[in-house]
Amino acid sequence: MVARWLLLAAACIAIAVAVTAVRPRTTPGPPSRDFEAYWAAGATWNDRGDPYGRAIWNAERRVAGVDARWNETLPFIGPPHTLPAWSLTARLPYERAVPIWWSVLGVALLTLVATSLLAAGTPLGVPAFAGGLVLAVSFAPVSSDLALGQIALPAFAGALLVVVLAQPSWIAAAFAVPLAFAQPNVALGLASQLGRNRTTLAIAAGAAVTYGIGAYAYGWTWPIGYARALVEHRAAERFVAIQFDPASIAFALGAPRQAAVSIGMIAGLLAIAAATAVCVVVRDRFARFAAVSALVPFVAFFFHEHDFVVAFAAAIWCAVRTSGTTRVLALVGTLLAGFDWLGLAQRPTGVAQSALLAAAAFAAFASLGEHVDLRRLVPVALGFAAMVASAAFLAAGHPVPIWPDALSGLQIPRAATIATVWLAEQRASGLLAAVPAWGLLRCFSLLGCALLACAIYRHSSSRQTA
Repeated sequence: MVARWLLLAAACIAIAVAVTAVRPRTTPGPPSRDFEAYWAAGATWNDRGDPYGRAIWNAERRVAGVDARWNETLPFIGPPHTLPAWSLTARLPYERAVPIWWSVLGVALLTLVATSLLAAGTPLGVPAFAGGLVLAVSFAPVSSDLALGQIALPAFAGALLVVVLAQPSWIAAAFAVPLAFAQPNVALGLASQLGRNRTTLAIAAGAAVTYGIGAYAYGWTWPIGYARALVEHRAAERFVAIQFDPASIAFALGAPRQAAVSIGMIAGLLAIAAATAVCVVVRDRFARFAAVSALVPFVAFFFHEHDFVVAFAAAIWCAVRTSGTTRVLALVGTLLAGFDWLGLAQRPTGVAQSALLAAAAFAAFASLGEHVDLRRLVPVALGFAAMVASAAFLAAGHPVPIWPDALSGLQIPRAATIATVWLAEQRASGLLAAVPAWGLLRCFSLLGCALLACAIYRHSSSRQTA
């Protein structure tokens, strides 16, 4: 117990230094930049405009911190059933709505930690909850969700609630489904729960509620219109540097466009095969959900750095349940998936902060085990530190531009669709360049997710054999 508290104390100190003394230089723009699109979508809907069209810029340009001298439209691609919620936030000025949204994210963070620990089979005592909370805060995708005001964090917490609540009450679980579907790509892990069970009933009922709210907000045919918007936006962002899917990474590494698409399809099929094997072998419902969620980045159409919150459930489960060689494998996966690799090239002044957060994640992971065995884990930390140093050196020579810094003077035709506008913004920002270093950095996050899924499969299969 003394060792656990020492590890957690060291992790808290690392986090405190990371967010104060070595905090990177802030980028221009409004706080919670992604929340800007949600708020503006609600404001556009309130004005009876199309939140999926260019009318959203009329609301965004009013936000303090947005440079209205040129078009820097941030598209909204959330599902229509979220529009009534964003409508409520848009009834307040953006500056007043942001603190309220931060409170929502705080509740989602606590829910994510508590639900993950309980589902992993850990009594929710002070040491366990403290360890889980520290791991969450130091897990880069989670901290990115908090910083950007991303809906991915509440949505993934909603997906966890569906899994946990379904057995005692499928009705309660059904009410969590619309929240999970607020960001569909982070809810794909729920496919692991489908079958002749109460969770399937909850998902079906929740999907019906989701459809009804969407019909109220955007008409009865909203799935068709929304699917069309997703396809257009996907085409615009397919090979952008901020995309983490295998096709985008293959393009950055030098593959021709068509070959990159084929590589992405092959990677997706392999991930589906791996998820199928997990569903067959892993009997524990939460472990199955965690492993399949970790494989989501290989099959999702849209996947950014903050969406790697889907790997957090697997990290918690592995931190609590694994041992021996499997635990070492899981720690490597947690550190890889929980580190902002592309951020090394996007924010050179944030290298020290990222390193300290990784150290905190290591300490939190070690503290959550049944036994604190640092002899196995410390070599992993040393190897990871060397890896981060090498990656930082590589990133320093290949900086990634930051949207929307390079949009000065960008001219947009009046007839352009919002997807075309977004593509033009990414091209003007320099984010469509095929830079192998950017692709390599993004590979590490995917590798971490694969290792976490492998660790859960390995632990579960060895238990069944025993």
